[in-house]
Amino acid sequence: MNVNKLEKAYFYNSSHRNVVADISWLTEKLYKERFSILICCKDQETVEVIDDFLWRYKEDGFIPHSIEKKEQSSIYPVLITTEIDEEHKHNVLLALTGVLIEEKSWKKFTKVYYFFDDQENGEKENARAMWRSLSALDVDCKYWVNKANKWVLARSS
Repeated sequence: MNVNKLEKAYFYNSSHRNVVADISWLTEKLYKERFSILICCKDQETVEVIDDFLWRYKEDGFIPHSIEKKEQSSIYPVLITTEIDEEHKHNVLLALTGVLIEEKSWKKFTKVYYFFDDQENGEKENARAMWRSLSALDVDCKYWVNKANKWVLARSS
């Protein structure tokens, strides 16, 4: 896989949303488009929730994935983890619950989807810091909010 420049960052204000269902839908969509996806969670409990949900996401199928602790996890097109390291070869990052991603980590992805709850000050501040950093590097940033149970574009850079 060629390492590409980060092109797009999508910020989702997930307040009052079932972020697990949103992540599952988005993961399936990206997987069908043949992206390799790294889902970064704040803790192991969240990893297990996402893992379990992806196995049961649909009655007639599942999204093939692994969690970091299993053998050969890097070969899976979808990997759920609490850390980003150099061994990960995925090209799309889904970051959950306001995890602060350092510049050296997100630069290796072509797309970043960043989910945060703006009711939580720490998550909100992490999202703002990432928006500023990414915008300064001319990355196309989009901010989405939920209105009437639909994602609506609220801001774009």
